[in-house]
Amino acid sequence: MDVTSKFEDDDSVQKLFTSSERSEQYKTWQLYVLKRNNSCRILDAACGKGEDSIFLIEQGMEVVSSDVSETLLNYAKLERDRRQLKNWEIKQANWLSLTEDLSKYGLFDAVFCIGNSLLSFLDSSPNFDQYRQCFENFKSMLKPGGILVLDHRNMDVIMDHGQPINKNIYYEQNAIGGLTATITPGKPDVVNVTYDMLHCGQDAKSDKIIHKVTVPLQAIRTQLVT
Repeated sequence: MDVTSKFEDDDSVQKLFTSSERSEQYKTWQLYVLKRNNSCRILDAACGKGEDSIFLIEQGMEVVSSDVSETLLNYAKLERDRRQLKNWEIKQANWLSLTEDLSKYGLFDAVFCIGNSLLSFLDSSPNFDQYRQCFENFKSMLKPGGILVLDHRNMDVIMDHGQPINKNIYYEQNAIGGLTATITPGKPDVVNVTYDMLHCGQDAKSDKIIHKVTVPLQAIRTQLVT
């Protein structure tokens, strides 16, 4: 099995990886998660052009950055040289062979796979075997008690509404409750998942937000047996 990068030409990189500043909400959340878990040594497993890695380095973190795309890594290396970040390790690595590709770097307090990077990898195997292998490899790069930080966008919502909603909300697994699931009438292979999310706003008052997500039934079955 192999992961083939779709971003090996400069034209695609310029179109899809425009430099943008992370929101202050995102930065605050990111640092909160890391500091709460005493995470100082980070693997950025989908570093792209390196913007998130640079932010973490500027906060005093020790960062190893990897990506499957050599073109993207070249951009990161140029930025490393420009900023004279001599201790920033950048290495080409495949999620499916992560432990071998990064074997010399040891274990980390946290592994990051952010920037919607999971959407660039489509697993067509019947039981999501490649995804399972990726997550096992992420896990194997963590110290005991280490954390894995992922993000993704709800592409169905973006296609329906033309833009993402709840853009600045970041939540954790233990903030979700009241989970229910129903089969979609006329579509026996699709399930509606509705859950409550506790969101703590800036005024420190907790608000309950209702989310409804439609996903393939096969995906739900896979999650239940994992």
